[in-house]
Amino acid sequence: MKNFLILFILSFVLSFPNLYGQSEDSLAPISQKKNVKYLDIRFENGAMLSNNTDVGDQLVNSSYYNGLDVRLGFRRTDPDDVYSNVYRRPYFGLGWYSSTFQNADVGKPHALYFFLTLPIKFEQNRKFTSSYTAAFGLSYKFNPYDSINNPANIFIGSYRNCYVHFGYVANYKFNEKWAINGTIGFKHFSNGSFKQPNYGINLIPFTLGASYRFGDDEIYQQPKQIADYKRHNLVNVTFTAGSKNYVAGEDNYLKTAYGVNFLRQINYKYRIGIGFDLFYAAQSDLRNSSDASHFSKSYSYAIVGSWEWALTKNLYVPVGLAIYLHRNEENDERTAYYERAGIRYRFADHYTAGITIKAHQGVADIFEWSIGYTFHKDPNEY
Repeated sequence: MKNFLILFILSFVLSFPNLYGQSEDSLAPISQKKNVKYLDIRFENGAMLSNNTDVGDQLVNSSYYNGLDVRLGFRRTDPDDVYSNVYRRPYFGLGWYSSTFQNADVGKPHALYFFLTLPIKFEQNRKFTSSYTAAFGLSYKFNPYDSINNPANIFIGSYRNCYVHFGYVANYKFNEKWAINGTIGFKHFSNGSFKQPNYGINLIPFTLGASYRFGDDEIYQQPKQIADYKRHNLVNVTFTAGSKNYVAGEDNYLKTAYGVNFLRQINYKYRIGIGFDLFYAAQSDLRNSSDASHFSKSYSYAIVGSWEWALTKNLYVPVGLAIYLHRNEENDERTAYYERAGIRYRFADHYTAGITIKAHQGVADIFEWSIGYTFHKDPNEY
């Protein structure tokens, strides 16, 4: 899991020159296709949230959180790049995170992550600007729950966990090289029920940082007219797989899913549609002693309302809200509906790979590693 996610994140960063889907036969000058690089160093402090249990309250009250972020970000210099215009010259990049809770029961987590920052408006000549930021990656160096050696950490049961951060950023630019920033947001660590317990660790952090820009390439900070979007249809066929732990200290079991989604892309940003999911949970007879058939115990299926947020031509965020037509509570399908969100990358125009998390009322069911194929014929030029 660790190596796969690291390679998955690095693939985004290494593909930055092509991330916006620039065509190879573009006549734009080579100098306009560069990525300006930014180095950010950020210091973080914030509140750790409890799970409203006595043990959880004790762990929170005995912890004091501090964090450090180092980010390398990229922005396109091509003023005609479609998605650079759609998202007002966004930043994409890779970050490294280190933290301490001043509590050996939690550990000193680190993380490697992919991030994006979307300005709320084109910067133009403003000194003060604001933006939204999000990060997703792999954290490690937690001290996980152990019934004998570490019973106090009831929040998280694994050494490696998912790292998620959302924030609102206020930025002040001194000049073309230097800027300072402050961020208020929400940070979450979870293993997607790969190991129990998995309440997750949640933080409300405040961050102060400084940013340095490398090079002197110009970034055009005015909006430019782009071609009207030509709507078209897509069909996604996806296979996902993951490992599920039902009871702390016991074995993990395979869970898979097959999905078909029919989508309509309505503009450069959004696709909407409907689909069908078929789930399989291995060794279901160990959890379900009813007289139902093996198929009924092992399989569940649902109708899915789908929405995809295209960040570039190739990179997108799949979101789903689904209603079960058949489910098994013994397989941890605890509510009549579920949610899904994640990140996927499309390569060679049709093939996809990514990771999503499936949850019931916000409680993680499983991390889903996905591969897929998209049937489509996009009439737009990028």
